[in-house]
Amino acid sequence: MRFTTGGTTRAVGVGVLVLSLALTGCGGKKDKKKHKRGSSSSHSRTIGGTSGGSAGKAKGAGSLGGARQAEAILPPADTMPAALRTVATELHSRAKAPSVCKDPGGTCKGAVANGQVGYRSDDDAESAGYDLVVYRNERSAERAFTAWKSYVENNHRELEVLDAPPQGDASISYGYTRPAKKTSQSIVIREGRYIATLDLRDNSGQAYARKDLQVLSEVYATRMRQAAQDETPSATAADVRV
Repeated sequence: MRFTTGGTTRAVGVGVLVLSLALTGCGGKKDKKKHKRGSSSSHSRTIGGTSGGSAGKAKGAGSLGGARQAEAILPPADTMPAALRTVATELHSRAKAPSVCKDPGGTCKGAVANGQVGYRSDDDAESAGYDLVVYRNERSAERAFTAWKSYVENNHRELEVLDAPPQGDASISYGYTRPAKKTSQSIVIREGRYIATLDLRDNSGQAYARKDLQVLSEVYATRMRQAAQDETPSATAADVRV
């Protein structure tokens, strides 16, 4: 499989994809970890292509303000799988502490910008909701992620931690205990001074929801890493089958 980012094509092994979710305007990290991907079956998918323009330090998302960075990184419709291009939540970003981070408690402290976008299938059988919170510094983001992790790990009545490939500096994936939400799964990722959330619902079942969450979070993470390197986010899931 080949994964194209910012005009550079890299061969990616079947089981390995280099991922790092970094959104800081200060540039990416020197060392990036490789994370293994789960194997796919008939519910197969490929990742490739570009969207969002050419890379370059003069035009990269990392040089933009917090709200503009969020807007650039959140995936536009043409980077989504063909089955998930009906807009459920219009792309929106704002340069102020977002109310969306009030639950779990403590995650709003130090937040300076927020963006959201959501997509669904035509028959409403599957949906993907993206949220991105920008913090004033990495320490604020670390505190916010600690609050998220504690919330997920201790909310046994509603949530259950899932075993999933790590993303970014830190991440946690979780599902829901209520029967009505058994086909929904989520991941929260911290990279630098950013916290990203991806919520995936797939009525085909938990296994499909987990696979789709994994591949879409990989693309999401790559777009953020590109922004951290002051490149225009271009990673796309347009050729992914969900």
